[in-house]
Amino acid sequence: MTDIKRQLILHCGPMKTGSTAIQDVLHGCCKALRTCGISAHHIRARGMHQQMDQVLTQEQQTDHRVVLLSSEFFGQVPPNSIRKILERFPADRHAIFVSRPLRELYPSLYLQNLKGSSKRITSFRTFLKNQLLLDRCPDEGFKGQIMNAPFLDARLRSAGCHTHWLRYDRQALLKRFFQLLQTITDIDLADLNQVVVPPAMGLSPRRSLRMELAGVARLINQLNRRGLLADRLREKLLVFCLDASDQLRRIHPRQSSLSAVDCHRCDQLDLEINQAFLNSL
Repeated sequence: MTDIKRQLILHCGPMKTGSTAIQDVLHGCCKALRTCGISAHHIRARGMHQQMDQVLTQEQQTDHRVVLLSSEFFGQVPPNSIRKILERFPADRHAIFVSRPLRELYPSLYLQNLKGSSKRITSFRTFLKNQLLLDRCPDEGFKGQIMNAPFLDARLRSAGCHTHWLRYDRQALLKRFFQLLQTITDIDLADLNQVVVPPAMGLSPRRSLRMELAGVARLINQLNRRGLLADRLREKLLVFCLDASDQLRRIHPRQSSLSAVDCHRCDQLDLEINQAFLNSL
């Protein structure tokens, strides 16, 4: 390997902030990225530390100027556990987060859990109550997905990374992500701004349920958990719900998933824990 200054960039999500779209594009243009000197890898939740260690060990034998690792779960593990791995790969370390208003993020996270492997059966009101408590007072023993921006930022800084934040925008997220990547690396990535994300299919995290169908999805999960509905049939029924959600979204594109009361609760927490931090960036 030639003697070059290297950069290690962690794309840290969190969940429901366009991470899957970013990962799909990074995978789709991996050859073009490597031509530019950027080696991108999607790190899965299961066996995350082992995957990181394997990838970085392999990358030590390459001359890629930039190594980019993407996972929604980098902020969900103790920072010391990943810092030990990162320090074995000499590089200037950066972390990229995407912020999204809680009034959009919470419903999206809840609905993802309904159609995901967790097979959630609790109501949105129960989920919201627990999530509000979790994000207001996160601690090292938390269970679930943290959406507290200052807390996540501090964790990756504790892991030795310079942190960067983007605001979520469904239409412009990929363009903004590559612009930030270009700013950090000083590599011209203008051609990659035009990369088209392939359409989402099946139970892809990029497909969203409508809240009107949440009760149906909960019933499907209950039957599946009781052994009355096979996994394959559960998947088919949930895909049918997603197809119906797409139809509803075309008919009523602007309808909110939250009641006015729940919107107010989310906005108040956003103001309390996130806005001052995000506005200061």
